[in-house]
Amino acid sequence: MRDFLVSRRLFGLRRGLVVLTACLLSTSATGYSQLVVFGDSLSDSGQFPDPERLLLGELGSLRFTNREGPTYRAPSPYGEVSTQRLADALGLEPLLPSTSVIRDQLGLPDGTNYATGGYTTDDIVGSITEVEGSVVSRSGLTLRTRDGYLIENDRADPKALYYVNGGGNDFLDGLVTQPADAIESADTLAMGIDALAAAGAQTIMVSNLPDVGDSPAGLVSGQRDAFSALVDVYNQALGERLARYDGRIDIIRLDVAGLFDEVTASPDEFGLATDIPLSDVCFSDPVCDTSAYGLASGSPDPSRLLFHDTVHPTTAGQEILADYAYALIAAPQWLALGGELTASSLAAQQQAMASELRPGQQSDGVRLFVQGEQHWDDNRGYVDDPRLEATHRAAAVGAVVPVGRGWLGMAVAQREASLDAPMDTELDGQVFSLFTRQQVGRLGVQAIASRGSFDLDLQRRVVLGLASRTLEGATEGDGWAGDLRLDYRLTDSDSPWYNAPFIGYRHIEADVEGYREQGSAANALLVSGQSVTDRQAEIGFLVDRAPLGGLGFFAEVAGGRYLDETREGAEVRLAALPTNRWSGEDRKRENENYLRLDTGLRLRLGDFTVQAGGGVQGWGEAATHVQLSAGFNF
Repeated sequence: MRDFLVSRRLFGLRRGLVVLTACLLSTSATGYSQLVVFGDSLSDSGQFPDPERLLLGELGSLRFTNREGPTYRAPSPYGEVSTQRLADALGLEPLLPSTSVIRDQLGLPDGTNYATGGYTTDDIVGSITEVEGSVVSRSGLTLRTRDGYLIENDRADPKALYYVNGGGNDFLDGLVTQPADAIESADTLAMGIDALAAAGAQTIMVSNLPDVGDSPAGLVSGQRDAFSALVDVYNQALGERLARYDGRIDIIRLDVAGLFDEVTASPDEFGLATDIPLSDVCFSDPVCDTSAYGLASGSPDPSRLLFHDTVHPTTAGQEILADYAYALIAAPQWLALGGELTASSLAAQQQAMASELRPGQQSDGVRLFVQGEQHWDDNRGYVDDPRLEATHRAAAVGAVVPVGRGWLGMAVAQREASLDAPMDTELDGQVFSLFTRQQVGRLGVQAIASRGSFDLDLQRRVVLGLASRTLEGATEGDGWAGDLRLDYRLTDSDSPWYNAPFIGYRHIEADVEGYREQGSAANALLVSGQSVTDRQAEIGFLVDRAPLGGLGFFAEVAGGRYLDETREGAEVRLAALPTNRWSGEDRKRENENYLRLDTGLRLRLGDFTVQAGGGVQGWGEAATHVQLSAGFNF
């Protein structure tokens, strides 16, 4: 079988395997400093020269996927592999090969992709830990060597994302023939992960091994069933080794085997051919180029096929894999929006109740009121994506009674909120509020406390090449909020005007229970419970005129600061491979400061009062709200 693979073209394109996927390529970049890759040909971004282009007098790099159209032949360059696409999606620099012969000859800088076609798990570990461990060779001829990553760098970059895949060549080279060999192979790959973790790596993405048997190479070898059984042993052993890092560092598991099954089960959704066995045919290798879409046909179309050659994916498969990987990286950030929506609902409640405590709104008797309001929230600044906007709606009833030198009130509100694509979240529930205002000479003291309980329905949309999946979850959330505000009245006590500078503080604690997503088996996540703390302080000035003569007015302007600058992502596990959790990079608020302006009118007709107002809050991107309340004084 090794002879068959070596004869596959001039460089013997072999190894690596398709893995497929899901996700959300449309989100903004995450906060990783760089992508560092270790693996085999599945991730190789151009270590070897392209011999066919060299024969035509052009320089180019070989990658283990199909060439670009329209001819799909030299001198057209090879398409990008999944790791290159992933780097682009993360907003990082282009993912360049670490030990490229061509780049070395041209005096160009090396990159951080150590993955090399033909690497076994031993070779992958060498590219991490050994002197001259990054070796680019073919048929016994060494083209270039370079020290392994940790030899050159000593310490791992804690802000980098590390990507490790491998093991396929151990099978294809005949190194794995029994369960003990599969366990040893998985343990070897895990040794590379051990070294990265010991050197300070904090986030490592690890792919399990797709079913080598369910590929054209498996078919040609005649060992399909044996390969498939041993792949299961390998993946089980790898998961057991990775479990030791649970809770210590972020290990992002990729279930490429499960993704492969999902793609082949519904090829039409991915734009792939439905009239051929995708695991038996390929695009360019004469051994398996037997379909109407292959390179030898009159109308080649690699986008309809899963395999480029006997083991490597076409660019269609590479895109699916990149989407899948990016979706799992981005998931903690999106899933954390459930906690943000809960906290922002409590913040909206506090703002609504504060309007019922305005000095000019009060009377000497009992006041019953009804209130309706709507907020358009800018997702509270932790996710930089213009598509995200939360809408809050509420209806409340309450009462305010004179107590001491001020008033005491209570209210209950039915609240709803929604957050649209790409993370669709619906929230509804009740919030109970108790609030008071007391006047001590010129000093005004105002306090609001609220407690709420909510039901949340969440939908996470995952794009997989041309296909998409919707992951659904349902859970509950609750929380409390407290406001304290002090003002100093500048006008006389008998004046209808209440003008005062003020300072205020708000504290919110919100919790969301854990849940399991339902939908795509390869993508579904176990989402842990979330806790959100949101604090802000502000200083401002208010102008309030009681409705003497029937018409009143209020306005206030404030500048504030959010006291919580960063937020952790939701902690998640892949449901299919639950050995490890990750939460991704912390999210930093885009703007720590904000400006707020609220204004409105009130109308009094006898014992009946109507107040209408609105406002904006933000810095750059602004959240807006409108509000209408009606009260009757006894």
